[in-house]
Amino acid sequence: MSSAKSRDSALNAIKRYLQSSKLDALSVDTEVITTYLQLLEEQWIRFGVAQQEVELTCGDENVSMEEQARIQGEEWYSTAKANLKRLCVTQRQQTLQTTVPDSTAPVPLPKLQLPSFSGDPTQWLPFHDAFCSLIHTNVNLSDGQKLHYLRNCLSGEAFDLVSSLAVCDSNYAEAWDLLTARYKVMRVMVDSHIKALMAIGSAAKDTAKGIKQVLNSILQHVGALRALQRPVEFWDDWLV
Repeated sequence: MSSAKSRDSALNAIKRYLQSSKLDALSVDTEVITTYLQLLEEQWIRFGVAQQEVELTCGDENVSMEEQARIQGEEWYSTAKANLKRLCVTQRQQTLQTTVPDSTAPVPLPKLQLPSFSGDPTQWLPFHDAFCSLIHTNVNLSDGQKLHYLRNCLSGEAFDLVSSLAVCDSNYAEAWDLLTARYKVMRVMVDSHIKALMAIGSAAKDTAKGIKQVLNSILQHVGALRALQRPVEFWDDWLV
C-alpha cells in the first residue's frame, strides 16, 4: 500500500473514532471507550508515519494540500481523544455514584439503654445527665411518656419518692422536681463522694489488677467531684 493510501486509511479511521466519540451511548461502557482510545492512538501513529513519507515525496505544488491534510488529521485526532477521555471520566463518575453507598444515609445504631438510679447520691449526677439527654429534653415525648420512662429507671428509695404519683402528663414535672430537690444537693453529693473515697481500702492483693481496681475507684470519685466543680487540687472539702 502506498504512503498516500495508508495515510488516507488512517485518516478515515480517525474520523470514524471522532464520530463515535460524539455518541452518548459510549458512556455506558468504559471498556469500549478505553478500546477506542487505544485504537485511536494506533491510527494516529500510522497516520503520522505515512503523512511524513507523503510530505517528503510530494512536489512543491502539493505542499499546501499536504499541510492541510496534516492539520485536518491533528484536529480530528485531538477532538476525538478529548471526547473519549471526557466520556471515560463521566462513566467512572456514574459508576461510583451507583456503587458507593450514600455517606449521608442514616446508619442504624444500637439501642440505647436508659440509666438507672436507686438513690445513691454519688450516682445522681451521671443519672441526671444521661436521663436529661435521652428523655427529659426529648421534644418528641409527652410528659406522661417521660414519667413512664422515669419510673422505669428508678428503684429503691428513689422510686419510693415518686411511686405515689400517677403516670400522667401533669405529674412529670412534680416527680422530676421531687428527685432534684432530694438528690441535687451539692453538700450531700460532695459528702457522699468523700465518704466513698475514705471507704476505699487497700488492694486485697499486691497485684497489678488489685492496685488498678483501687486506683479506678479513686479516680471515679475524684472525677465526680471535679465535675461538681469542687477544688480537688486543694481538698478544701475534707476540712469542712
